[in-house]
Amino acid sequence: MDNDHVLLVAIGQGCTESYYALYTRYKDRIHRFAHSRVQDYDAAGDILQETFLTVWKNAKSFAGKSTVSSWLFGIAVNKAREQRRKQRQDVLPLTAASAALVAPDFATNSDTRLTVLEAMQSLPEEQQEVVLLAYYAGLPYVDIAAIQSVPVGTVKSRMSLAKKTMLSKLQRSDV
Repeated sequence: MDNDHVLLVAIGQGCTESYYALYTRYKDRIHRFAHSRVQDYDAAGDILQETFLTVWKNAKSFAGKSTVSSWLFGIAVNKAREQRRKQRQDVLPLTAASAALVAPDFATNSDTRLTVLEAMQSLPEEQQEVVLLAYYAGLPYVDIAAIQSVPVGTVKSRMSLAKKTMLSKLQRSDV
């Protein structure tokens, strides 16, 4: 049993210190992932809080069929999807400032980050999730497959399509 699992068992028994330790370990990554999905800092904070409220309420029910990080990001994905459904009517403006927060780390200047983020946002939602879960959350394909409820081969093909599409868009932008 790994350390995260030990923390989750303790959370299930009501241990607030373990809850804080797990929250501290994952809060930045989950917030960054959520922000990349909704492009709203405050909404991403809400997703983070809702994710950990769900963890507190459901820690006892964690079956251990996935890693704790996959379980956490699975919850965050669902919360972000709910938020995106609420925001569908409101188109969020893409700015260099928001791009700096959510664009991949390999994009070094704000113009490049904005271009990369625009290319990523042009992808279908399931491809965006694969890219974000793989690169931001650092999850393996098998965990992403579990989160998206698809076979690993589907995750691989979504990633391949996403890379090809983004590369094509970025080459046209001369990034």
